[in-house]
Amino acid sequence: MNTRLLRAVVSGSAVVLLTAACGPGTTAQKAGAKSNFSTAQPTTAPGTGSLATLAWSGDYRAPYSEDPVKTADYPEETILGNVCEPLIRVAADYSMHPGIAASWSQPDPKHVVVQLDPRATFSDGRPVTADDVVYSLNRNLDPAVASNYVDSYNDVDTITATGPAQVTISLTKPDYIFVRNLGILGAAVVEKAFATKAGADFGTADTGVVCTGPYTVQSFDGTNQMVLKKNPTYWDPSHAGKADTITFKFLSDPSALANALSSGSLQGAFDLQTSTIAQLSNAAAGKLYIGGAGSTTQNVDLIVSSFSGGLADARTRQALSMAIDRAGIAKAIYAGAADPLYAVAGPGFWQGGPAAAGYQAAYDQLAKAADVAGAAKLVQAAGATGKQVTLAYAAGTPSQSQLAQVLQQTGQAIGLNIKIVGLPDQQYGSLFTDPKARAAYDGFLTINYLEFPEAASMYASYATATGVQNFNGYANPAVQAALDAAQATDDPAARAAQVLKAQAILGQDLPWIPIVQPRALLFQSKAVTGAPLTFSYMDNAWATAVGAP
Repeated sequence: MNTRLLRAVVSGSAVVLLTAACGPGTTAQKAGAKSNFSTAQPTTAPGTGSLATLAWSGDYRAPYSEDPVKTADYPEETILGNVCEPLIRVAADYSMHPGIAASWSQPDPKHVVVQLDPRATFSDGRPVTADDVVYSLNRNLDPAVASNYVDSYNDVDTITATGPAQVTISLTKPDYIFVRNLGILGAAVVEKAFATKAGADFGTADTGVVCTGPYTVQSFDGTNQMVLKKNPTYWDPSHAGKADTITFKFLSDPSALANALSSGSLQGAFDLQTSTIAQLSNAAAGKLYIGGAGSTTQNVDLIVSSFSGGLADARTRQALSMAIDRAGIAKAIYAGAADPLYAVAGPGFWQGGPAAAGYQAAYDQLAKAADVAGAAKLVQAAGATGKQVTLAYAAGTPSQSQLAQVLQQTGQAIGLNIKIVGLPDQQYGSLFTDPKARAAYDGFLTINYLEFPEAASMYASYATATGVQNFNGYANPAVQAALDAAQATDDPAARAAQVLKAQAILGQDLPWIPIVQPRALLFQSKAVTGAPLTFSYMDNAWATAVGAP
């Protein structure tokens, strides 16, 4: 399990719509081909020509560290996969391919064996050894490192070198999902000798890192920009970068970002706010793209933070969920660049996968229009008419502010007295780390994500005893058993059956209330091409595919 808090907004509308065929209630425009991450175009046209420079948005702030495990948020995850490669290479369609790990296998449910590519070297020319890999993965288990990916290693017992180029990971319980964590930054390989010598300075702007990626950090001022340079001795020429340098700039003001993209001073951006859409739709410098339903593993939800307040009765939670006009929210707040979400692990977690038919059939049963009258009756049955429900949201995020107002109005329409409280970023962030900060609220809005499509992992993050996002103490033995069983099976259909058991219960208990699922957004200059049209840019060396048309 490995889910992350999204601190930036994803919403907008599209000029180039790459998908059609959406689920029930969708309001997005329709165009050509049916879309999902495995059958539709997962990237823009491949870049073929070299570039002297590439200028890209590094998102809303500069990275806090160059250390790949220090922070799991957009700036770090957008950039550092190009510098510090995870063991397994992940493509734009989320498929897993050999990288530093030339191969991997799972001989039994509790062991994963990784064989290293003998060609793999660090940027200083030293070969990657099993000891480097063991050290890198074990950093996630070291409290002194404080890895943001520690939750990915909940079920890890030991990580050992079982040969000069072989690493074996022993698990505490059967887990066929763990291997996906070897394709994210929690499995980025760093040079042990350099890291241990650097100590606490490892990853700082002055000290930096030594990793295996196709780029290295040339300069970083800690605030305004980070410049990567092409690694001239990159160990895998077939995946070498096309740009000699990449300059990432950090523009927190959406208008400044839109101006930079429109003028061509920036050649691309992934994470765009609604307020930029009108300008970028007409930008002569490039095109604004939107993916289709299921093109991200993101979800906008209301987290129920307490089962003792205004949302204590499951019927009240069900009523609020029943009354939400998800299609209207997707259209009005997200300008059609999101889809109604009827289960937290929506289409982005399974669409196009081997068990998609089963997931889709269950999901279709959940897709219903808002029923305000029915919800009001349910509130009355719960004895909740007139009760106050206090919801928090990130005041600095326009879409959250608008969504909070919609929920307030929705609550009033069904007899609930919903009070909404906008919090500044730091105070809002504390809701995810401090139980005392959550105590004042019955729920709070989140824009959440997982780096890879796996419904079992998303549900485990908030509905199991060890879930890092189980903020309300939710516990249901049937859900726990079903998700444990899903984790323990390698058969996609059998896993899906267990996940759907859990999903059905969660749909009644509603510890989280799903609202919408954003679609992938990309603005790309006419001078470049090759950027992914899925959420796969997080944690991998996506920039190597970007070049001149």
